[in-house]
Amino acid sequence: MELVQEHYQAFALVLSDDELKRLAAEHAVIDQRERRLPVRIFFWLMVLSASQPSARGGLFQLAAFFVAALTKLFPRQPAIQLSKMALSKKLKATTWRFFQAVYQTLLTRYEKLLPASTRSLLDRFQEAYAIDGSIARVHSTLEKFFASVNAGQAALKLNTKFSIKNLAPKEVEVSAGKRHDSRYTGITEETGILYLFDLGYWAFGLFERICAAGSFFVSRLKSGCDPLIVAVAQSEWTHLIGKRLSEVIPLLADQTELDVTVQLSKAKKPRWTRSLRLVGLLHEGVWRFWVTNLFDSAFTPLLIFDLYRQRWLVELFFNHLKHGLHVEHLCCRNENGLMVEIYSALILYLLTQIVIALAAIQSGQPLETFSFKRSCELVKAFLLTHLSQLFRQTSTALVTFFHQLVQAVVLMGHRDRCRSPA
Repeated sequence: MELVQEHYQAFALVLSDDELKRLAAEHAVIDQRERRLPVRIFFWLMVLSASQPSARGGLFQLAAFFVAALTKLFPRQPAIQLSKMALSKKLKATTWRFFQAVYQTLLTRYEKLLPASTRSLLDRFQEAYAIDGSIARVHSTLEKFFASVNAGQAALKLNTKFSIKNLAPKEVEVSAGKRHDSRYTGITEETGILYLFDLGYWAFGLFERICAAGSFFVSRLKSGCDPLIVAVAQSEWTHLIGKRLSEVIPLLADQTELDVTVQLSKAKKPRWTRSLRLVGLLHEGVWRFWVTNLFDSAFTPLLIFDLYRQRWLVELFFNHLKHGLHVEHLCCRNENGLMVEIYSALILYLLTQIVIALAAIQSGQPLETFSFKRSCELVKAFLLTHLSQLFRQTSTALVTFFHQLVQAVVLMGHRDRCRSPA
């Protein structure tokens, strides 16, 4: 329990008034007039707005949510007024970098203090990321900046580097909706990282950057790719060398697995000649193939498939973000405001994951025991019913708030309602 208490104190410090003010000042977000929606109150109301479906319908609904919350907070003050124009100006003037800084500070604490996923498959890697993107609609007046694949409409793409170990986004990259995923720039020079890609990110340039950095990737084989087999894992497959995959498939009548070394390019003088591993599994009469630079024989074709299957976690993240935290349609009409909306939702998502992790420590159960959806509903309920505790309070009060919230998740946040929380 002492360790749990230490974690409560660490996260309470990050979200205290003093720390929020410090991070705001670092990004030149300073309250000129305290009575005009101070930054700490604006911060919490934006985070809370991610839990309110109606607040995502437009600036009018968002302003109405702010007024209702402020009236509840300050019932003795004269009637509070806040127009959507005033809120729009606030969203434009308050740099989204402040919200990003709060998110990154929380994430750093989360990574250092809380347990990683128990997925033993990932122990070999320094970190494992599922890379994927999702589209969110924005106002058509932003088409110049966030062009959609549909003319006359606007949309942004949220490319996410999602940590499978910590179950949280490490980075987000916002671009125009029509930008191709293969132009993703989030590959770093870190070594020992595993990247899991969908076919939208199929690009030799991305693969080469990963290989050159000493990291690893797994991707499904693109349907139009017919790789050349240059080496085999078993001696009885030597007759396959020099053949294209399309020529080999008819020869695999008695096989359920394939494990060979290939070159991807079709040209006689290929522009990318690095050899990769191709693994295949026969499932319900259909061959499925993946390419990777993981040549370690301990990773059998079935284990490569199990690694790739972890990519579904980023799909779950986007489902929570779009349908639980309502980022499927963003209402601001300027880039800064959109980023504030996005990071507000990410902060609420991360707060839920933090509470789940604290509940896992307290109960001695793995992270996967708890339902994100159910836990997020508890977080929303606590935030809404303890609004006054989020303002002008000490870190000690926040510790109490975290303790009560974590206890609620321990009792009611499990995936199986009938399962004992102990």
